[in-house]
Amino acid sequence: MDDIIGHTTEIIAITQGETVEAAASKMMTHKVSSLIVNDGNGRLVGLVTERDISNRVAISSEDLQKVTVGEIMTARVVSCPLGTSTSRAREIMATHRIRHLPIVEGGVVVGILSARDLIGQQRLEDRAAAEEVAMLSNCLKSIDIYEAANIVTREVPRLFHADHCVLCLYSDSSATGTAELLSHNSCRCPEEHLERPADTGPSDKSGFYYNRIPDECQELGAQAPRLVVPLKISGLKEPSSGKKKHLTGYLCMCGLAPAITENRELTSYKAKLTKEILTSHLTNASLYQQARLTSLTDALTGVGSRRLLEDELQAEYARAKRYKHPFSVGLIDLDHFKTINDVMGHATGDDALKQLVTCLRGHKRASDVLARYGGDEFVILMPETKAEDAFKSLERARSLVRGIKLGEELPVTISCGIAQSLPDDDDSPSEVMRRADLALYEAKTAGRNCIKIWNGGMSKRLDANDIEIDKVKRLQRRIAGMSEQAEKMFMQSIWGLVQALEAKDEFASAHSENVVLYAVGIAEEMNIGPGQIDVIRRAAMIHDIGKIGVPDAILSKPGLLSPRERSVVEEHPIIAVRILSKMSFLERETAIIRHHHERWNGRGYPDGLSGHSIPLGARIIAVADTLDALTSNRPYRSSLALSEAMNILTDSSAYEFDPEVIKSMVSWAQKVSNELGKRPDQLTPDDLLDSQRKPDDGSPDATHADALAGSPKV
Repeated sequence: MDDIIGHTTEIIAITQGETVEAAASKMMTHKVSSLIVNDGNGRLVGLVTERDISNRVAISSEDLQKVTVGEIMTARVVSCPLGTSTSRAREIMATHRIRHLPIVEGGVVVGILSARDLIGQQRLEDRAAAEEVAMLSNCLKSIDIYEAANIVTREVPRLFHADHCVLCLYSDSSATGTAELLSHNSCRCPEEHLERPADTGPSDKSGFYYNRIPDECQELGAQAPRLVVPLKISGLKEPSSGKKKHLTGYLCMCGLAPAITENRELTSYKAKLTKEILTSHLTNASLYQQARLTSLTDALTGVGSRRLLEDELQAEYARAKRYKHPFSVGLIDLDHFKTINDVMGHATGDDALKQLVTCLRGHKRASDVLARYGGDEFVILMPETKAEDAFKSLERARSLVRGIKLGEELPVTISCGIAQSLPDDDDSPSEVMRRADLALYEAKTAGRNCIKIWNGGMSKRLDANDIEIDKVKRLQRRIAGMSEQAEKMFMQSIWGLVQALEAKDEFASAHSENVVLYAVGIAEEMNIGPGQIDVIRRAAMIHDIGKIGVPDAILSKPGLLSPRERSVVEEHPIIAVRILSKMSFLERETAIIRHHHERWNGRGYPDGLSGHSIPLGARIIAVADTLDALTSNRPYRSSLALSEAMNILTDSSAYEFDPEVIKSMVSWAQKVSNELGKRPDQLTPDDLLDSQRKPDDGSPDATHADALAGSPKV
């Protein structure tokens, strides 16, 4: 750091034998409030100030021409030696509460430092530090977080003249306690001994300095203190939990230059700026990295996405052309997948895909690329592989897949098409995929559960009566689109009918809407998958469609229902099933609607199911339905406060309602309460409902109609 001698004010001195009157005159002439007092040899003996003179005048009428400076001066002067750093000078002046600090060398005052000098010097140092740290931002433009981490451990130590550096970032969700991101620059601490500095606590109020270093580092020659910059990096939501990913950790540096440890104030300022820049750039890199991985990974199965396949296929094609080496592509289709979905449900279909992926992974090499190509189609890209070798590998996988059993021992089979690249021909990656597609079509035509290798006889038409494969696939996609559009139109119509029914009853207005929001809120708190939440959402919206068959006089009766009237009301789940029975795409929703009035103790209707034999969606809607009923006005009673309604539901936990669903309902309400800064007893139904409404929910009808029909079918 700079010596303070370069920033001192002019020295105005007086000898101790001169009069006070002369001292006052010199102060006025030079417009200063204090004078250095020297002896006859020019050595410092004291300091005289305006206050000293004023005090003398106040207590004595003695002629100031007869009083010497030595009689009133302050003999014990706070000073500092030549070469003192500005940070140390600031510390001395703050401790003694003085505005001027003499600089003494060999008993002689060689300079005076004022508070104004220090402020100016600090501004210059801060500006220089900010400019130095800002240059780090230019180095950190990499969008790869691992590359950015290496740049950090290379460049940041230079800012602080540190010999050793390590960057450690830990995932909040990691159960192993090992660093997820680790980068070294001559760090002497073994990786297994790296610790979180927060456990030891900083040694000063800046929060960056630590006097203690790990024993393992000290044994290897590292020296205290160390400088630690704490970091917290936020990322995207993790698919498994839906929660944001956080990386917390630190950048630790030791072997600091003496100037760094002497001027801790300036160093802490630089560390603070560095922390802000690192947090910003590493967060951006993390977000990019996660987004890229998300786009390159299939969310359901965890294998590569179609985008990843296209990138890898293009790269492998270029490599094959350059070195004249072949590669093969295997296109794999799960046989009768639509039947599995329609008969056994989409959850079983998803499970079949996951088990298929497990089999394929077990028989692919590390260099092979496995990706999901479509709904039930997968591709294995096999570098340096001829078609015959690819056939052997996929044949082993096909045999293993036959061991998968779904539901009632329903076997699973696959059909495969293989195509090998032709490096000497002027083809393209898309042409290789087209040939694999033709081979797959041949396998399907041959009765499925087999593997075919492409040959020239499969090109486009088998004979004059065959349809081109491309045209078949286009027609399939078109019909699928028409089917989805028809489903959407049906759901829009049935949602309009639900609204019309509720509009006739002032006490049931928006009931289905509220049940949807309550049910989804509880389901999300239970960490249920997005696909199942979509099913619960659709079932909740039309759970009361069967009430169209119940007379209005019974639905709006203000008093208690008679046994006959109650039996009529209890028919509405069965009526709903009859209405929806022809809609095969609502199979899972229909099961939930049928059982949403079953009770945990088996005393519900229509089938008297109990416990976990009741579908989970039905158990959730049962709680959501009752919660809205209790907090809404009814012909026979007024609405209850949310806290009262939740107490009633809690009292019925493990009796009428699933205890896990009730627990999640209470947990969700507590979270909303904390977010709003309210006590639980102050929370209202609208608070819970609003927490589930989207900001752009300006048109509930359109939004929920789309939600009903928009769930993707695998």
